[in-house]
Amino acid sequence: MRLTCLGHAAVLVETGAERILFDPWLTQRLDRFWEHHPALPDGLVEEVLGEGVDYIVLSHHHFDHHHFPSLLRLVEGADVDFDDSPRRARDITCIYPSGPVPPRLTASGLGHQAISWTLRRLGFERLRPVTPGDTIALDGATLRTFPSAVPFPEMSVLVQTADAAVMLCGDALLHEATVAAFDGDDAPRLDLAFVPAHSVSPPGVLTERRRPTEPEAVRARAEAAFDRYVTTLSATVTVPSSFGWRVSGEGDRDYSWCNRTIFPFSPVEALGRLGELGRDGLLWGPGQVIEVTGGKAALTDGPVAPDAYDFERVYAEVSFDPATPVPPFRPAVDRYGRQTRPAEDLLGELLDRLVATDYWYRALDDGAGRHVISLHEDDGEETSFLLDPVAGRVARLGPGPAREHVGGGEGWTEVAASTLEALLNGDLLFGSSYSLWVSDGVLLSAVFHHPSYYVRHVERALAAGGERP
Repeated sequence: MRLTCLGHAAVLVETGAERILFDPWLTQRLDRFWEHHPALPDGLVEEVLGEGVDYIVLSHHHFDHHHFPSLLRLVEGADVDFDDSPRRARDITCIYPSGPVPPRLTASGLGHQAISWTLRRLGFERLRPVTPGDTIALDGATLRTFPSAVPFPEMSVLVQTADAAVMLCGDALLHEATVAAFDGDDAPRLDLAFVPAHSVSPPGVLTERRRPTEPEAVRARAEAAFDRYVTTLSATVTVPSSFGWRVSGEGDRDYSWCNRTIFPFSPVEALGRLGELGRDGLLWGPGQVIEVTGGKAALTDGPVAPDAYDFERVYAEVSFDPATPVPPFRPAVDRYGRQTRPAEDLLGELLDRLVATDYWYRALDDGAGRHVISLHEDDGEETSFLLDPVAGRVARLGPGPAREHVGGGEGWTEVAASTLEALLNGDLLFGSSYSLWVSDGVLLSAVFHHPSYYVRHVERALAAGGERP
């Protein structure tokens, strides 16, 4: 079995009988804030995928794994053709998780489970949804799927051939069903496992612009989750994975503070931890190849040489340093677009779009949900307003940021009016909104995770012919 890294969680698996592409994110930038790190070498995607693929496997619906501008590149008629006779979308079978977990309108990531709709809208015809736990027989391989301990459909996948067994876990949180499957004399043998390092942002850094609290505890939780994964799977070789990006805003803005405060457990640290556990491990980057044969897994010659990356240097840029100053949120600077509508009009539309979200239903049940939001307008004034989602009412409170006007039990949000207008117009993906507002609640997240915004972004990607929305 031959595996080629395309950055982050994107992997091409060649079994000799089929070419299987996992979690394709094939552009250097994901959106306005996130990009591949290490960077994708020029021409790598065309070189690696020039012969097309037989299967696309999507572990879940988050944008860095289910990246529809990248999926468009695999569709006949996209701007980038990999050769003179590209594989047609109708010849590719797409495999992805579905049920039994019901969709949630405001779950994290793209907001809802819409993989089937997206793939059909992009032109793929051969769809194979699976319930995590199912086993799928291909021509030369068997895919055994495992659930993730999250509130939406997500899976990790064991690829088995006659001479190799490789587990790709994506972002999946270790599920007890996976623990049970690998416990006992009949547990699957694993030559290679890609285990997430799970460097998840400490609470409040991006959402409230405050220094990480209890940083050692945050790192310890990430390390403990990694340890349990490693000991459960007990692979011959383990690759700390699904960690191949950094924050890098467009323009000359400095986001180094993000990269030193939101990743508490880097792949280099995870590799060191494997050594402490007495396990063999390796790191790889875009363009590098791992061959799995005879029960062994090792880096081999590929588009990028096995020794091409200095991972100590690469991941030093995203090493956790809780002493790094976190700049305060400044809506006069941390903003996007231009304001063309009055503040009250923008907030009225925001309340209208809040209807039927999880946040709105909870507000109805609790009889609460009132939220203070301040808008920094293009004329330089910042004004706070009280939003009442139950009554559908906007009330002006007065000048100043929201935090100065919050009463008991009320949440707060601060944002530039121009940014809010851009979001309402569908110009920004939710994932691109990091550092463009601060809040102690999820009101904006509830609105901009709504399926209507997801549909807008897919349609705009189609109209752009695969360019980033």
